[in-house]
Amino acid sequence: MRYGMNLLLWADTLTDEALPLLDQIKEIGFDAVELQMFETDVEKYAKWGKRLDNAGLARTGVTVRGVDDNPMSHDPKIRRKGVEANKAVLDCCQAAGIETL
Repeated sequence: MRYGMNLLLWADTLTDEALPLLDQIKEIGFDAVELQMFETDVEKYAKWGKRLDNAGLARTGVTVRGVDDNPMSHDPKIRRKGVEANKAVLDCCQAAGIETL
């Protein structure tokens, strides 16, 4: 079993200000972090994946969909937007080495 810490406790987006937390989280005894997947910047998440590799932390991700991009909407346009948003997040997950979204 792994124990993880959700980085949403500190911010809703990943910034370099959170970098010192990685060592603290590892030092406390956590094995993993949960990344907030609210942006679709593949390069940014790839950099974070490398940082987490260096810190020795596994990772999961969390994202949300709202009324405007609900993949279960009755409206096909909204449903399509939600599916495309999920695909973009999955690309970022892959770049960051996230095992579970």
